[in-house]
Amino acid sequence: MSETLFTGPAAAGPAAPPLAGIAHVLAYGQSLSSGWEGWPALSLTPRHDSLMFGDSVRPASEYGPQWQPAGEPEFRPLAATVQDVSSGRRLSAAEAAALAPGDPALGETVLEAAVNAWRDSLPSRPGFVPGMHRVLASSCGVGGRSLEALSAGAEPELFNRLRDCVRAARAHAGARGLGYGIAALLMLQGENNAFSQHGATDDAPTYKRLFRKLIADFQREVVGGIAGQAMPAPVFTYQTGGDYSSDSNSIAQAQLELALEPTGCTLVAPVYPVTSKGGHLDANGYRWLGAQFGKVMAHVLTQGRAWRPLYPRRITADGTRIDIDFHVPVPPLDWGRPVMGHKLVDIADAGFSVDDAAGPVETTDVAISGPTSVRIALARPLGPGARLRYADRTRHFGRGCLHDSDATVAADHYIYDSATGHYPSANIPELRDRPYPLMNWCVAFNFPIRRA
Repeated sequence: MSETLFTGPAAAGPAAPPLAGIAHVLAYGQSLSSGWEGWPALSLTPRHDSLMFGDSVRPASEYGPQWQPAGEPEFRPLAATVQDVSSGRRLSAAEAAALAPGDPALGETVLEAAVNAWRDSLPSRPGFVPGMHRVLASSCGVGGRSLEALSAGAEPELFNRLRDCVRAARAHAGARGLGYGIAALLMLQGENNAFSQHGATDDAPTYKRLFRKLIADFQREVVGGIAGQAMPAPVFTYQTGGDYSSDSNSIAQAQLELALEPTGCTLVAPVYPVTSKGGHLDANGYRWLGAQFGKVMAHVLTQGRAWRPLYPRRITADGTRIDIDFHVPVPPLDWGRPVMGHKLVDIADAGFSVDDAAGPVETTDVAISGPTSVRIALARPLGPGARLRYADRTRHFGRGCLHDSDATVAADHYIYDSATGHYPSANIPELRDRPYPLMNWCVAFNFPIRRA
């Protein structure tokens, strides 16, 4: 028998800072943090009294190392917008509907749905006073950038966008007699490193070191220094995958390990189950993923509970059998169909791969064997160097079929309207006009199976 354990330390949820008059939720990272191809905008009607700074959650420039609001520097009701990626000009609904397929125009982001869903939960948080406590949403990310390029000290210093945004928002709040604090950072980055573009590392230990430093710099310089906040801001992340997966899953594995270590980082969900335009998400995909962020933010920041995603915590191998015990947020486990582009798909072997030094090990059966367990039957016994992967690129397109039984659904519904610019392929009968389902899908991973 051989066995591997990966449980991580016993985790407590990051302590939520006290609610300020303006509770700022920031997004940072690369294109999925700023809504590339997220048109047409869906979250057009403000649901609460939440805010954005200027005419969009994004700044006037997608690329510059400074963050300046789009339009006048005023707090405005939070709503999704569409902007030209080069000029930052806000596009009308008619202009968005006329965009050519593949246009990278910036649209819906995860922020609108995440903030709306978290705000839905706030009346149950002790001390919350409607009208006195308001949430502000701002995106500071830059498309196509590695973790190295987004770090403090890089050239150009894109990290300045976080500094500038917080400095301006705090000053604007203070001028109106409002308190200010950073409630959370949503970190959406990994694709550039997963593909090792422009010299970016795809080495998991190096990525983890860079990530920890970026977050430490953010907490010290931005949260403590500029916002003047004594408590760190909780960090919520997603896991890179789907069309940006790799066979090694090195960056995805690094993101999982960061969330299982005492970094104050919460991994909300993998990105692969939601709709996309082939790499970038589509408007529904951003809003769907945003609802997942908001659900977990409510769990951690409002209810004060720790959160971990669906991941394997114990792997045992005996002869031609592998048994996997999972941390399952809401048991029992179940099978489903993730989305590839705009198609619900079945994935071979449910997304699991087994290899050893001799090469791929054929699986003859993959079955749910208990509320939190999966059993894999193999065509031959494992040899040295055995590894278990899930949601790899070549065999499984960065996707898998395993999720839990969380029956939570989003307040928002999947929208298809051909007149507003949705691709014809986005007309998915199983999803159309229904609330986004918020079950928790298994994260991608790559673990060794060590021989006894």
